[in-house]
Amino acid sequence: MKMKGQAKPDEFIWVFFAGMLAIVIMLFFWGTPTVEENQTENITTQAKEAFTIGTFNEEVPRIIRIGDFSISHTAGSETLASKKYVDVSKGVFEDKKFSFSAEIGEDMSNVIDGWISLYVLESGEGKLVVKVNNNVVYSQKTNPGKIVIPVEKNYLKQYNVIEVSSGMPGAQFWTTSIYRIERIEFGVNIYGNLIKSHDFTLYASELKTFTKGEIKFNVEEREGIGNLIIKINGRNVFRGVPSGSFSQEFESFDVGLVNGVNTIEFSTEKDTKYKLDDVELIIRHIEKSSKSRTFSFVITESDLQRLQSGKKGKITFTILDSDFNGNLALKIKNPQGKENNLDYITSYSLGKTITVYFGPNDVDVGTNYITLSLIGEGSFTIANLDVVV
Repeated sequence: MKMKGQAKPDEFIWVFFAGMLAIVIMLFFWGTPTVEENQTENITTQAKEAFTIGTFNEEVPRIIRIGDFSISHTAGSETLASKKYVDVSKGVFEDKKFSFSAEIGEDMSNVIDGWISLYVLESGEGKLVVKVNNNVVYSQKTNPGKIVIPVEKNYLKQYNVIEVSSGMPGAQFWTTSIYRIERIEFGVNIYGNLIKSHDFTLYASELKTFTKGEIKFNVEEREGIGNLIIKINGRNVFRGVPSGSFSQEFESFDVGLVNGVNTIEFSTEKDTKYKLDDVELIIRHIEKSSKSRTFSFVITESDLQRLQSGKKGKITFTILDSDFNGNLALKIKNPQGKENNLDYITSYSLGKTITVYFGPNDVDVGTNYITLSLIGEGSFTIANLDVVV
């Protein structure tokens, strides 16, 4: 028996399908809610710490390298070359000589004369002959033992050639005269005030902004108790006994620095010798330098799509301090190296957040760079920088 008011099953199905069709038609005409409405901003770079950009006065050193050298005010002897186990001989069918060279490193004006020492082990029948620069300084029959041969200064050169040979054996011409020498030494006697002088150029810009000068070196060796004397343009910079790593500062007016050529001189007191290594003269002056800051940030495919759909990227930061002398410039460089100027900030208040916007034409997928710099002279202190897409 059927109850009143009960719907037939086939009627219910038709009603259900009619309702679903209406929903599909509404979605087709009205569309679905976009995900963009629920998306959050993507912070790609943050720099909360304060940093400073602008133009600054910076102390710049110029290093003038003088090198290694010795100075002295003494009399003494210096061995320049030494040779061991030398044989020379002379006969009818044999003529064996020995020669070597030696260079005088001192100024020739400080050289008094020279000398040659020979330590003869075995002597020959002929004369022992010694030449310096082709000048005979010794020629006589020599017995075993040590001999010292003086060499006159006028025979000496900066570069010297010493030759040792034997003469013929005399009446016993059929024999060979042989000298066996254990050691040969060649040296010079020197006396004088050996100084080191070095010219250096000071430019007008350096002289105008000069802050201080400095002389630095290492004392490698010292003989005697006399003072080392350092002068610039004839004025004393230092007089004393340095040791180890040494440094001495000086002022411009103290040494009479001039625009152009100046001269530094090193010398010693009597009976004293110094060997100095790594001698440097440092001139410090002020130069203007500029400082900018660059930050990197990454743009993804989805970031670029949001920018292309109309959403703006933004750079926010706070100017904590400024001397109000220049304008702040911002630019972006994309991964391909293309640069785009974003903004020149000419009006601002300290402590307030500044926002600069960028779009899809300013960036690309990959690592991009934002640079903050100063136009003109001045400085900015900036903090709380964010790059948001």
